[in-house]
Amino acid sequence: MQPAQPGQRVKISPKADCRIHMRGGEAARIAIAAIGRDESQRGRVLAFDRIDQAQWFMQGMAELQGDFEIVAYVMDDRHGGFTNHAYPLTFEVDGTTWQMPQPTEQLAAVILAEVYTKNGERRMKLSNEGFTFGIDAYVRARNMSGVEVPYRNAPGVPLPGTPYPGGSGPIPHPDGRGFSEGQARPKPMPGQMLGSGSGVLIGRDLIITNAHVVEDGQKLEVGRARDLAVTLAVDHVHDLALLRCTTHGEPLPLRIGSPLFLGEDIMAAGFPLIDVLGADLKVTTGNVSGLTGSGGDVSRFQFSAPIGSGSSGGAIIDEFGNLVGVTSASLAHDNMRSRGSISENVNFGIRASLVAEIAAAAGADLPPLAISTDNLRRNVVTRARSAVVSILVHA
Repeated sequence: MQPAQPGQRVKISPKADCRIHMRGGEAARIAIAAIGRDESQRGRVLAFDRIDQAQWFMQGMAELQGDFEIVAYVMDDRHGGFTNHAYPLTFEVDGTTWQMPQPTEQLAAVILAEVYTKNGERRMKLSNEGFTFGIDAYVRARNMSGVEVPYRNAPGVPLPGTPYPGGSGPIPHPDGRGFSEGQARPKPMPGQMLGSGSGVLIGRDLIITNAHVVEDGQKLEVGRARDLAVTLAVDHVHDLALLRCTTHGEPLPLRIGSPLFLGEDIMAAGFPLIDVLGADLKVTTGNVSGLTGSGGDVSRFQFSAPIGSGSSGGAIIDEFGNLVGVTSASLAHDNMRSRGSISENVNFGIRASLVAEIAAAAGADLPPLAISTDNLRRNVVTRARSAVVSILVHA
């Protein structure tokens, strides 16, 4: 067994077998898939076979033409959890076993390796980089909308801290192996909690959040009082959802008349990891680190304030407490192979102008709030505490 060094490149045979073994306590909740990266294979997904609750195998990788990534991810991250808890993890290919180092950040999807061809030779680059917000964030960052991720919300996946119900046997393969003909995948029980996120009060009884926060939700509870909310409009393209909810608090003014500038100080406010960190508001500081999102997406911007699972839909405010964006996703250690470098602390926000657009499209009138010019930190945080709410999503 050899210790793996992230960024290490090795030659492999074109038809190399690949076996991944996880020994951590939550290995049963992790799936493995190979996902195409280059233009000819973009979005092509091949699932590994699950040997038991901790081992995954792909016999020969000849089918995987072009460039692809081998990704480990939490199957159902609506219940929280990170791939970190599945480590120690070993990666075996061509008869060599690599001991992968545990990620230094909490990641719900990890790129274990990148496989590519150079000078006619098949090569593999060990990675161990990933995404805090899981496989959905990976798919969005790679511009692979519509890709069906194998084993997603698979039956038999235990909740955090509960034993694996299937013993050591395999779970059904996404191509149908292991299912009886006509057997349907079980749906969540009515009322079952699917996950949590954050939202921002932008007008009387109007809350903005992410579309992916409320996805599949039949019952939405807002704030400590758990006020019931209904969905007014959803914009899947820009990952926004507008809710109506009779709740308390004062809305934040939207800053849409003056553009963000590179290096501008911002704060992120939301409710990450409620089950771990508690149900009170968390505020972090950073700056605008990029004026576009992944692939030059001008509807988003990059910021460096730390966020976590559950921060989605929270507020990104300027130094005066005006809303400049909505937290959308996090890209942690995304390797840029072409440049041979690593980007850290890259988070994405949706511009406030898109918030105004979805409200207008839904026929919801936003109050003509004056832009705040009070930058006393205590006052800014007090206003954020009044406007940013938690959202609990139930089936």
